[in-house]
Amino acid sequence: MEKSYAEHYAVLEGEHWWFRARRMILRDLLARLGWPPQPRILEIGVGPGHNLLEIYPSDARLEGVEPDAALARLAAARGPVRVLQASIDRLPPEIQDGSYDGVTMFDVLEHIEDDVHALQVVNQKLKPGGRIVLAAPAYMWLWGQQDVVNQHYRRYNSRELREKLRAADFTAERITYFNTFLFPPIAVVRLLARLGSRQAAPGGDFAYLQRSSNAPLFTLFASERIFLRFFDFPFGVSVFATAQKRLARVTGPDNLRMQ
Repeated sequence: MEKSYAEHYAVLEGEHWWFRARRMILRDLLARLGWPPQPRILEIGVGPGHNLLEIYPSDARLEGVEPDAALARLAAARGPVRVLQASIDRLPPEIQDGSYDGVTMFDVLEHIEDDVHALQVVNQKLKPGGRIVLAAPAYMWLWGQQDVVNQHYRRYNSRELREKLRAADFTAERITYFNTFLFPPIAVVRLLARLGSRQAAPGGDFAYLQRSSNAPLFTLFASERIFLRFFDFPFGVSVFATAQKRLARVTGPDNLRMQ
């Protein structure tokens, strides 16, 4: 990514209502997970690094990975968190197996062609009982210009995501949809574009939304965090999942023991 575009994207992620509201939702969801004291957490695909400053427990020991060089530099410049330029299929030796209490991937998995292999790599980096936390776009029938612009391979439903986590040796803890309150208008826009009755915006969904709409849309989307404290949404534009690394059982002289 060119430096100028990376800087533009960093401004967009920092100011756009969708990104700001999503960070509030993710922060609330992460705060309700059973982290150990001072958890070591790796975020894969940090982009320009706004998540690292806003969504994690205050005592977390954070590290980040970002494949794009320009975005990695921007993220590293934001604060004391170490950010390495790397992709999940070529992680540096500093990212050691069995080292992390948590690995997060927010709107990253859909960019990876072999997503199950990526989940298996994450599994290797986690401590026994560590967890993966991820978010991804939902429903292939919502496929649109946004997915083309962002070079997605797929969108997910909850059942498919659960199966892929299981295939990578995870046990799902929670899977819920979100971005549910805005689901009807987004679905209509996507379906009309697919049917050819509305021209898709070349830049994706963000191109439709004017700055004047930021405040009400931000408030509506961000309010989902309150409801997600009590129940899971049955549908939405995005899907959120947490899953725990399975503890391997081995047979030993003293009966079964956990590794």
